Amino acid sequence: MSTFNKVLGIIDAILIRFLQALLLLVTAAVTWQVFSRYVLNAPSSFTEELARFLLIWITLLGCAYAYRKNVHLGLDMIYTSANESYRKVMYFIIHLSVAFFALSVMVIGGYELVNMTNTLGQSSPVLGIDIGTVYLVIPLSGVLIVLFAINSLIQPNYNIEHGE
Repeated sequence: MSTFNKVLGIIDAILIRFLQALLLLVTAAVTWQVFSRYVLNAPSSFTEELARFLLIWITLLGCAYAYRKNVHLGLDMIYTSANESYRKVMYFIIHLSVAFFALSVMVIGGYELVNMTNTLGQSSPVLGIDIGTVYLVIPLSGVLIVLFAINSLIQPNYNIEHGE
């Protein structure tokens, strides 16, 4: 096993545990919101904002993880019906396109967004969290997707089934 594969294995383990922790946190926040609103008749002021920020992180990091495990949403009718030579070409075009999008839009564009919000000093109204910290998940997810796309290009699997 190469060093790159070992690093990706470590990233996978950390990412899935982090996503599990975020899911537990958002569940606790929403549960507390419902309990405080309907049982205590005193709605919590921070849980809605916290749940929103956690869902942003879960969504973007979850997309990176889904791409890694090949369980992301995709239209593969043409790919699966193509012969092997076309499939190889399409495979590289797909993963190069994903890497280009993730690098240009998510990493570079996300970094610009984080930088802009930090320059403006925006913070959330209730929690007081720096919005740049919330947006930091965009370039982070982009870097992960680029790494996963590079892995797919280095170690191609043309006959992939979803979830493998």
